[in-house]
Amino acid sequence: MKRIALVLPEIFEGGAMLGILERLARRQPLQVQLCSQEQQLSASQSQLLGWLQEMNAETSLHLAVTMDCLEAMKPDLVIVASETPNAARPESWKLVQDLSRRSPLPVWIMNAHTGPPCRVTALIDPDRESRLDPCLADEVLRLSFKLAHALNIPMNIINVWYLHEEGLLRSWRIRMPEQEVAARRRRAAWIAQADLARVLSTLPPELTWNEIHCVQGPVIDSLDSILPSDTLIVTGSEGRDGWTARLQPNLAETLCRRTMAEIVIIKRPNSQTKSSWDGTTLQAPI
Repeated sequence: MKRIALVLPEIFEGGAMLGILERLARRQPLQVQLCSQEQQLSASQSQLLGWLQEMNAETSLHLAVTMDCLEAMKPDLVIVASETPNAARPESWKLVQDLSRRSPLPVWIMNAHTGPPCRVTALIDPDRESRLDPCLADEVLRLSFKLAHALNIPMNIINVWYLHEEGLLRSWRIRMPEQEVAARRRRAAWIAQADLARVLSTLPPELTWNEIHCVQGPVIDSLDSILPSDTLIVTGSEGRDGWTARLQPNLAETLCRRTMAEIVIIKRPNSQTKSSWDGTTLQAPI
């Protein structure tokens, strides 16, 4: 985590942002590209720029940032600072949506009310309509490990699995014996955990974690109990847009709206290839 792009609104919590950047700079000097959403630097942005220069970070300025501008920078991580509640505007949320759905870069949505996180949690969340995506799960785990290492905090894993059969219990049209429902639930859990086990078996030995939990989804319903506000959540984005996103919202966006925790969003990688730990290209499993 050496090249960081900061996307900053006019008003934001500079102290919390500085605390995160100081942790990231402990292992190697940072190259920070400060991207303003305005045509000129605000007082908050200028103050953060001064702090970065005192840290001896290499800095550059970009005004009126666009998606193409961010992609051309090729940062290791994009950090988007949240506005203070009394200054939040619809266009800021639109930028978060665009980044989560379209950006090939990892995007950290920073909550203005929290400081540096105390743990990293890799959220492996199978899509409601399909099985676990091994390429996306692999990317989530690898980035979670890198962030935990860079921030010097522990890493945990949560595997959330959905049960298609739950809808049958709420339908008056379909009657199913409880024994059959229980059997299908066990099979759904076994499949989801077996998929995760196959992904974990391909990871290098240096990628380690403290705890792993397998819970029944959707995760948004039990958010407070399993994801404390001092957690940095790393999760994948399905990248759904338009009417598709309205009918089936992207989990990452829902988390940004409903939790006080900070979110790192990774877009679904190319379906044909994925990056391995050493940089070579492997065929994605089918």
